[in-house]
Amino acid sequence: MQARTSGTDLVDALIDGVHIGDNLVLQGDDAAPLDLLVERFVAATRGRVPLVLVNVSRPWQGPVPPDTRVLDWSAVGSDSPPTLDDALPPGADFGAAMAMLEAADDRVGEGAAFVIDDLDGVQRTWGPGAALELFLSTCPRLYRRRSLAVWPLHTGAHRPAFLRRLTEITQVVVDFTTDAESSLVTVRKADGRGEQVVGRRVRAVVVDGDLAAVDSPRNTGELLGTVIRDQRLARGLSQAEVARRVGITPSALSQVERGVRGPGGDTLVRLWEVLGVPFGPGERPEAGYRIARRSGRDRTRLQDGLTGECLLDDPVAGEVWALDLAGGASGSHGPFAVKRPESVLVLRGVVDLQLDGRTETLHEGDALVAETASVRGWSNPGAETARLLWSIHRP
Repeated sequence: MQARTSGTDLVDALIDGVHIGDNLVLQGDDAAPLDLLVERFVAATRGRVPLVLVNVSRPWQGPVPPDTRVLDWSAVGSDSPPTLDDALPPGADFGAAMAMLEAADDRVGEGAAFVIDDLDGVQRTWGPGAALELFLSTCPRLYRRRSLAVWPLHTGAHRPAFLRRLTEITQVVVDFTTDAESSLVTVRKADGRGEQVVGRRVRAVVVDGDLAAVDSPRNTGELLGTVIRDQRLARGLSQAEVARRVGITPSALSQVERGVRGPGGDTLVRLWEVLGVPFGPGERPEAGYRIARRSGRDRTRLQDGLTGECLLDDPVAGEVWALDLAGGASGSHGPFAVKRPESVLVLRGVVDLQLDGRTETLHEGDALVAETASVRGWSNPGAETARLLWSIHRP
């Protein structure tokens, strides 16, 4: 069963739940409770799905838990002899690390859980280019595999451009800013959720090995400050640079972002201009495109041996489904009871379709458009699962 939790109820609630395929970037300052968050994720996941731990910063201590695969890369940076079987030797290059991770992903298969601990260590060992390449390669791969991954990192160890690129690619970013007494937890990105999720924030403390909310700061000044900070970070701009363009001091901008004081009207207008945020009356212009995010989608059992995932349900384009036909399976009617034109593209395998008294055999790469004919049945003559892209067009 897919583990759909970060291991921390407070985080789950802030992001409106964990979705299949999520890559969760948990970023914070040096005092942020990132180790605690990783421990809770591992405890909640272990035994439910295959678990892969990429160990980077410190030599692995103790036995490997059951149902867990540890990839130990720590010897590369420390020059200490590795103690685990799945370990890189001192001096190993980054290509060897990537090959080990990809092989582990192939072994555990779809729907696993990963902890990449951590990008800070990867950067110290192989450089910032390697840390970015690891994320650019692995995040989309695990997303396609419907696996769940947690990526802890310390924001102070990375350049703003690096953090911006991670935010662009991943599905979820949760930020932890700590002081002497508590952490301010803020959602920076949450694909597949409602617009109201981004910008949510709550102050939390560690109680009995878990995060507990101590308040819910939602006043206007704090919410506005969060929006301004998020827009600045999304563009890779420093506080000093934005303050210079707006005509205020960096200290004043810091107070605005923290909700300590609100900006004056002229300052707010200048902020929106510098950050490129539309401001003023009237409706926001249409972007000219729409995105259907994969986050939150589930596979649906349509018939025996036939499962599907709705990729798109759009008033203009219609419905687009990814269908999996089990080897040797067949059905006595079409996947969908509709009276609209349908088109089929075979992505993998072979499929037989019955259309009004005729059987058409489609191979990988073949496509069919049924404008007036109806699909009366289907079968997969092969032993392996066939995959189709099935579109139901609007009239």
